[in-house]
Amino acid sequence: MEEALYRVIITGHPLGCVSRHHAISAFANLFSISYEEAILRFHHAPCVVRGRLSQIQAEKYCRVMQRMGIQCGHEADESTPEPPGIYPRLRD
Repeated sequence: MEEALYRVIITGHPLGCVSRHHAISAFANLFSISYEEAILRFHHAPCVVRGRLSQIQAEKYCRVMQRMGIQCGHEADESTPEPPGIYPRLRD
């Protein structure tokens, strides 16, 4: 039986008392993209930032982004191809 796959989605909103500027800046730094590209991702949210992950990997991405003040979540990924985008490698 195949393991269920998940995708990570950002909402485009910062968490709690984190400023939008800080959340966008942290997102840009995490994914090694320009601040302007990060602004576009937040503007077009909700959007998938990483797909075809195990549940453990998806939860890890969410924890990292939430610690940076980025509101996100994960859900079942029923798509076949991995969405285009940027993918940081998180340490195990």
